[in-house]
Amino acid sequence: MAEKDSAFRRMLGDKELFLRFARRYLRRDIPDVDPKDVVLENTTFIPEDLREKRSDVVYRIRRGGLEAYVYILIEHQSRVDFLMPWRMLSYMVKLWERCVQEAGSAARRKDFLLPPIVPVVFYEGEDSWTAARRFAEKVRDSHTFRGYVPEFEYRLVSLRDEDTDDLMADPDALSGLLYVARPLKSEGLDEVVERVRHLLSVFPDDEALLLARHIHGYFSAYAVREGVDMDAFPEEFSDREEVDRMLTYIEKEIRRLKTEGREEGREEGREAGQFEMGIAVALAMLENGEPEEKILLYTGFTPEQLAEIREGRLRGTE
Repeated sequence: MAEKDSAFRRMLGDKELFLRFARRYLRRDIPDVDPKDVVLENTTFIPEDLREKRSDVVYRIRRGGLEAYVYILIEHQSRVDFLMPWRMLSYMVKLWERCVQEAGSAARRKDFLLPPIVPVVFYEGEDSWTAARRFAEKVRDSHTFRGYVPEFEYRLVSLRDEDTDDLMADPDALSGLLYVARPLKSEGLDEVVERVRHLLSVFPDDEALLLARHIHGYFSAYAVREGVDMDAFPEEFSDREEVDRMLTYIEKEIRRLKTEGREEGREEGREAGQFEMGIAVALAMLENGEPEEKILLYTGFTPEQLAEIREGRLRGTE
């Protein structure tokens, strides 16, 4: 899953795609800002031992007198983490600690205020997300101790809950990437290839290039599950033609794997027929009173298999 995990972080680390992500999922939380108001912070608050399961992206937004942060935790693992409210709070505190350190002596002034943080969990797993979203729900008797328990909730963006028709209703590079990355799809890989090829054909050049720059990681993770080797392709494409070459390669590999699968099925069928014929021969020889050594020599069975045939426990399956 490393390719896909890296692809999500690259996607959300692209300022243009992040702004579209924010407009799609965070419209009620942050204003519609310009690219010049947004800065990607080169930092992570994920402990090293957890980085295989999750990664994070941090943006600072400054617009006039507004300063706020968007903290996106990308949850890679398929199982739901029920400690998520606590984890999000701990990462938010680390971000505030950094703000205090950056403020230096100004942080000790009475008028110093910490910036707001919009916490987001971007979940890519197949299971339904059932963890609490409000921190207070994770604290015993929080209603009794209201006023002493932090009160916040994180925004959840669950990729499994995205509907293909909704994603494709007004398609752009972001919706195309989310469609390919969506974990539960009724379409096969060949159908996904055709849909992406169509998007590339109808997108204007700048939109097609944005999709091309990020599509490899998602297709790589998807194709590898289907047995398609993607090592020959670069991590980032620069035009439609390069992506089309990858899509054509995937289509050819799908056809090859299907053909090999049919051949393997026929070979397995032949082997099963030979095995059943051997059982029939062994039974006939047993009925004729042939010695065991001769039966083993003629059929190739082991003494244990012959014993099972004699007892009627081996019938057409190994």
